[in-house]
Amino acid sequence: MDNELVRKEQCPDCKSKGKDTSKDNLAVYSDGQTHCFACGEHGFTEHRGSEALGGVKVKIKNSEWMHDYRGEFYSLPDRKLRAETLEKFKIKCEKDPKGNVIKHHYPYHNQKGEMVGIKTRIVANKSFSGKGDTTNANMLFGQSLFRSGGKFLTIVEGELDACSAYEMFGSRWPVVSINNGAHAVKNIKNNLEWVDSFETVVICFDNDEAGRESAKQVAPILGPNKCKILTLAKHKDASDYLSSGDTKAFYDEWWNDAKDYIVSGVATVDEMREALLDYKNTELMPLPESFGDLNHMMRGGIARGELISIIAHTSIGKTTILNELIYHFATNTKERIGCFMVEDNIDETIRKVVSVHTAVNLQLVEPKQLNVDSIMKSAVKIGFGTKIQLHNDGGGSIDIDEMFSKIRYFVKGLGCTIILVDPLHTAIKNLSNENIEEVMDRFIKLCKETKVAVILSTHTRKPDDGAHPHKISEYDVKGSGAIPQACHANILFSRDKLAEDEYTKNSTRIRVPKLRRTGQTGEAGWAYFNPETARLEKGVNPDVGGWNNDADF
Repeated sequence: MDNELVRKEQCPDCKSKGKDTSKDNLAVYSDGQTHCFACGEHGFTEHRGSEALGGVKVKIKNSEWMHDYRGEFYSLPDRKLRAETLEKFKIKCEKDPKGNVIKHHYPYHNQKGEMVGIKTRIVANKSFSGKGDTTNANMLFGQSLFRSGGKFLTIVEGELDACSAYEMFGSRWPVVSINNGAHAVKNIKNNLEWVDSFETVVICFDNDEAGRESAKQVAPILGPNKCKILTLAKHKDASDYLSSGDTKAFYDEWWNDAKDYIVSGVATVDEMREALLDYKNTELMPLPESFGDLNHMMRGGIARGELISIIAHTSIGKTTILNELIYHFATNTKERIGCFMVEDNIDETIRKVVSVHTAVNLQLVEPKQLNVDSIMKSAVKIGFGTKIQLHNDGGGSIDIDEMFSKIRYFVKGLGCTIILVDPLHTAIKNLSNENIEEVMDRFIKLCKETKVAVILSTHTRKPDDGAHPHKISEYDVKGSGAIPQACHANILFSRDKLAEDEYTKNSTRIRVPKLRRTGQTGEAGWAYFNPETARLEKGVNPDVGGWNNDADF
């Protein structure tokens, strides 16, 4: 239907300036749009939000985008949304000549109730664009429709989700949407007074990783006595429930399954039971026997979801230790290993791991003497190509975002359950202390979310001249104290690489200053590197009488 002139009235903007004495400069049209022929202001006559805003007229703040807010309040049969609901939320839709809906226009308002922008969704490619002001400083989407205060408020993660949930509630309770998933916290804080006026606030974000994380961030703002978190079980979001005809399932989950937000550190009986069952079912990945008493101290090995740091001075054999780990996990466990060798290239890593496999130090073998076919045949048997995934960009460095992206690919795409990064220092060498803390937080979240075990090879600062080779602590880690602080376990490896005695020179002392899961710390024994076989063997203290084995270092 074409817009028709309904009436003329006084323009409120002109009136405030002492103008429009004729009281007929403002034209009002059948769709609610207005236009002042004196000042050029566009707006709407709709008295929406009368309970909340006192029945003020809604103005369009920026008239240059007004004409993009066009279309009608059509129904959306594919989503089972009625035209009445879209009209309630003022979502206009455009159709092509064949009658297909091609665009949705979602209106946004500022804190004064003025319409200041629209977000447009292109149906064909599901892309979004914004006109005017659609920032997170504005009202929550739909907020202007409902008065403050009441028993229930539901917050969702999308404009059509708000419409869908509102329909499934039978229009009984208000539903609003955050403006931007990435800025959910700011959206809520900017409208906290209004949100906090409700007795119960149910956070019903999308059931995906981003939605669950946003819910965790928003919940503390509202507090434990008000906030409930609903993790949808059957579908991803409210729109999927309505379009699938699962209105009852949505309502039942909303009413029965929304859980009270619990402040961190406070657990309910049900959560205690779940935590104990999780611990009971913890999968442990045993370490090589050559790693002293680590398996005993860890009560069976590394647990899934743990972040482990291997700490040592440079050039004492950390890569050898990691190669032994790689080979051990590939041959003695069902685990798949993703390896980020930041300094070694893939060829070097392959030679070193194959040396462990063949028990022959290939670094000491003339290249032409290698029986490649024999080596490959035996390597295939241990699953070298399927259980061990290697990465190196060849530049001695790696972008942090790229590293985490590839780690997630290794975990989710290739099924890796153990990730090794060697060395961490090179990956973070250009980062500030604050950024390093963020990196460690990302590792912790990765371990928690994916239940992958991550082993970090970490350098220490350059030791003082004349310092004892075994005088090393977790606080000597190069880069930031946030590294050992974030890890579930810190394992120290030290070696007297300048010792005259061959056995001493190739013997590595193992100590554990931090082991969060079991609380076991202290001496973990010795490992001996056999130069001929390129293998680590269980060793003994090479010089028990030469220095105090119980010294505080």
